[in-house]
Amino acid sequence: MLKDIKDYSAEEVGLFITAQGLDPTQFVSEGVDGDLLLSLSIDDLKNDLGLSSLQAKKVMKNIEFSKSLAGGGGGEDDEKVKELEAKVETLEDDVKAKDDEIAELKRKMEKMTTAVAPAPAPTPAPKPAPAPAPQRRGPGVVGGAARGAAGGAMKGAIAGAILPGMDASDGAKAGAAVGATKGGLRGIRGRRRG
Repeated sequence: MLKDIKDYSAEEVGLFITAQGLDPTQFVSEGVDGDLLLSLSIDDLKNDLGLSSLQAKKVMKNIEFSKSLAGGGGGEDDEKVKELEAKVETLEDDVKAKDDEIAELKRKMEKMTTAVAPAPAPTPAPKPAPAPAPQRRGPGVVGGAARGAAGGAMKGAIAGAILPGMDASDGAKAGAAVGATKGGLRGIRGRRRG
């Protein structure tokens, strides 16, 4: 269930305005919380907060839409959201199972390559063995970014389909960017540990 707009903090109102592609600076600096936002008129949004007429109408339309969602919306929409949440959970479980399977296969492959190491060629003076290659703990920076982008695109597409003023492709793009950044940072952290 979505949080009621009247209970939004000023920061949450800023996020609500940002999600509509607008600059939240004036809203946050004026301390506009959810209760105050609901009391504003189109003229207030234009004159006091610097929005254009079109932007003010867009905000008002999205407030009404969000109020209908927070108020329970339609039973059919609630069922659809629950169905999508269940699908996301199933997909996340599938991804985790595949990640575990990949990790197990990597361990087996590593054992196989160390067990079948070729004998060194006979030489008059023995050569020191080369230092073992550093082992990676995770998929690395690029692999982490790719994995994060895929997961973020899926979550962003769902969020984009649900949030007002946004469509699934915009959500997928935003989710992919966030996921790629997060995955890349995980890869960097893994590199530092290794």
